[in-house]
Amino acid sequence: MPQTSDLKRYRCYEIYSQSTGLEVREAFRTHEENGQVTERSGRVQLRFFKLIPKTRPDEVTQIRFICEPDEAFALALMIGQVAASSVPCKEKLAPHKFPGGEQGAETVTTLTVEKWERGGKSGYALTVGRAKEFISVPVPLPKFLFAGEFLRFLSTEQCWVERPEKKH
Repeated sequence: MPQTSDLKRYRCYEIYSQSTGLEVREAFRTHEENGQVTERSGRVQLRFFKLIPKTRPDEVTQIRFICEPDEAFALALMIGQVAASSVPCKEKLAPHKFPGGEQGAETVTTLTVEKWERGGKSGYALTVGRAKEFISVPVPLPKFLFAGEFLRFLSTEQCWVERPEKKH
């Protein structure tokens, strides 16, 4: 039997559309002090990506949105509300803001869940936006609902923290 490299198992759900995709997986955040890890805590990562080649050198091909466990839970609830709606609607998580960007400007990332209707067709989508870049992933209802259920599961599964043990 051929040898395999060490495989790492992690909880992950992937959705693909014609030109975009979404990976939902467990993640963690690390705190460091003086180059030493002092704390690690659970998070949920949503990575939106394009499946088509870049059309220009500076084009963004993926955007990550890292949720705290309770945000992942809120997102799961939003997906349920939007799926149950009888009319087109949009729900947004609170935007994530962090310093950086050009001239010290703030970078803002938004995450939207929607039920859409256009030209006699309807469907569901998850969309991430950062500055002028947006990646939208259209999703059929069963995958939309499963993504919500997976987010609900990860929200409690990733509710943990690792800290050095205090010696008494």
